Amino acid sequence: MNKFYIIIVFFLFTIQSHSQKKHAALPSELVETSALVKYKCSFLSLNDSGNASKIFVFNKRGKIKHTCFIENAENLDWEALTYDGEAFLYIGDIGNNANKRRDLVIYKLELDKVLKNDTSKAEKIEFSYSEQTNFPPEETELYYDAEALIVKDNQLIIFTKNRTVPFDGISKVYTLPTKAGTYVANFEGDLHLLPTNWREESITDATYFEGELFVLTYAKIYKLIWENGMWTKKKEYKHDSWTQKEGIAVDKKFIYLTDENESGIFSGNYLYKLKK
Repeated sequence: MNKFYIIIVFFLFTIQSHSQKKHAALPSELVETSALVKYKCSFLSLNDSGNASKIFVFNKRGKIKHTCFIENAENLDWEALTYDGEAFLYIGDIGNNANKRRDLVIYKLELDKVLKNDTSKAEKIEFSYSEQTNFPPEETELYYDAEALIVKDNQLIIFTKNRTVPFDGISKVYTLPTKAGTYVANFEGDLHLLPTNWREESITDATYFEGELFVLTYAKIYKLIWENGMWTKKKEYKHDSWTQKEGIAVDKKFIYLTDENESGIFSGNYLYKLKK
């Protein structure tokens, strides 16, 4: 993949505010839901740091249909879940709030086994970031937390979550092979979001569907497409309200979001639905 650098230019794409209907309440088992995949008529999700190593399958009413325990995996800080559109799921144990982890890993799973079996054994894709040399780095270089993972062109792509002080809005983009092994992630470039504040522009999830990339932040959704060797922003959807939204999935007509409410501070823990 070519290196790319993107700066938001607001007059080049559409800014819209769409009603985000609360489609279903999520069960208490998913109070820390931190990722979302839609597969046929079902959704898959997981809880983040310190929870059991499980994937939950639930229906559009929020009812859990199936739970699969993931063997050969530990939930240190699961923050991402993605599907390659063919046979495999990938769990991103890539949460790194303090930017000091040296044990980042992506777990590779066969989707069919996750959907049908009570347990499924994961393969490991262990990695480090090519640009990180200090653990943790200085506050101005806190780029190595991540909650967003997609598969494109048989590569895993990570969009990091910015924690810099002062906040500069940059998400670093890295690629990895989809084959089990130990790697140094390849730096592809910077995705420049607005340098406002972390509440608006921290990337909390992403999904890739039929040539369109949807990037989720706490305040909005960006839709981008890959053209002329770079990601180009085409549309922005603003959230109706601020909650801890950390899961996004799409199909041909709709965008689906989930939020967590483990702290009880926000009125979250729902599946939302809005038109694309």
